[in-house]
Amino acid sequence: MKEKLIIPVSGWLHREGSSDSFLLRKADGKRCCLGIYLQDNCGVSPDLLQGQSSPQQLPGDIIEKLPAWLSYPSDDNFEFLERVMVVNDTLAIPSERDTRLAISSFFAEVGVEVEFTEE
Repeated sequence: MKEKLIIPVSGWLHREGSSDSFLLRKADGKRCCLGIYLQDNCGVSPDLLQGQSSPQQLPGDIIEKLPAWLSYPSDDNFEFLERVMVVNDTLAIPSERDTRLAISSFFAEVGVEVEFTEE
């Protein structure tokens, strides 16, 4: 069975540019796609996600427990996560639909199916 990530669109921090993007933004509690994945699928505490801009900023003992594709063991992983973060944050993608398709495609590369909910 494939792992599933459910992204509640109302709490998804995306398409706002990188300067205000965090795994979990304190001001409104919104999370980027990686923040949602880390909290909901990996069990990382919101306290650790708050104010962090990438998984690399998490404590080492937390990073060690994450799936390999999140742990930056190679340049390939770093480049992959960098692309995910850019697509999540950018205003340059023409539509919300295109952003969702791109995010779904990235997660599919690592075996995670994405479902967007309008909650």
